[in-house]
Amino acid sequence: MPEPTPLACPGDLVALRQCDHVDADRPVRLRVTEIWPSPEEHSWVRIDGWEIDPDDTDRDGKAVSVRAYKDALRRPGTVTTVDRG
Repeated sequence: MPEPTPLACPGDLVALRQCDHVDADRPVRLRVTEIWPSPEEHSWVRIDGWEIDPDDTDRDGKAVSVRAYKDALRRPGTVTTVDRG
């Protein structure tokens, strides 16, 4: 069954802990550019975006793709939505 509301949308800010995404080696904050649906049996969705890390100029502003766990995206405070008008 599809999600009743999107887990994240382009423009949203997503802050993932290391344990919140597949094969993670660190926490990631990103501004979503695209979110890819996955089959219902998968526990994750692919999110593309621009990394936000003002403390690391090598990563800040770089394009990233993560496979974020759906449960993590449902946790309050993980996704900050933009004003959709």
